[in-house]
Amino acid sequence: MRSEDAVEIVRASLALAFPTATAEGLTRAAETVIRWGAEDVADHLNGPLVQQMLEDLLEVADVPPRDFRPAEPETYYTSPPARYRTWSRTEGMTRLPLLPRPPDEPLRSHNPDNPDNPDNPNRRR
Repeated sequence: MRSEDAVEIVRASLALAFPTATAEGLTRAAETVIRWGAEDVADHLNGPLVQQMLEDLLEVADVPPRDFRPAEPETYYTSPPARYRTWSRTEGMTRLPLLPRPPDEPLRSHNPDNPDNPDNPNRRR
């Protein structure tokens, strides 16, 4: 899929969630969501981080929080937003510390002769 097509799909979804956003704000927010997807941030979200991510998107899209009406308000405000991010910051977002996500499990080498490959009988111990 072309990146322009992905942005348009996300932009259309955000337009439903943020009906008061400008066309430019929706495009910025869609590009931000695509970048976060490439960063795999969804793998490490919890309640406060979800809240912070939504607030970041509102800022990027230039939508005042008072204009946002969550589909499930009883679950939207269950916890305060995080005081940090695990995703990249973009222009328009409040500055917060970046906490790196835990490193992924090391990938196994596809090279059977690699001395670090657990399948290699001669591997380093």
